[in-house]
Amino acid sequence: MKAERRVTVAIGDGVVTIKRDGSSTATVAGVLGKVTKGGAEVVCLDRLVHQPYETEFVGWMVSGAVTTLLSRSVNGEGAA
Repeated sequence: MKAERRVTVAIGDGVVTIKRDGSSTATVAGVLGKVTKGGAEVVCLDRLVHQPYETEFVGWMVSGAVTTLLSRSVNGEGAA
């Protein structure tokens, strides 16, 4: 298992940029869709941008086997 690094997420118009501390590169993925329901926001990306050992980015929970799903609470009380 690799050491955890801080991973930040920036959501733009139809794209998401993932930046890992200690790396000069960024990963860009397209947004397939966004859903807000029951106090949770879920963003579906067009590719897998997280590693198998990663479960959380700054402010987001991450999951998915083929594409990455980013999820968080819309009221700011942690991830969904």
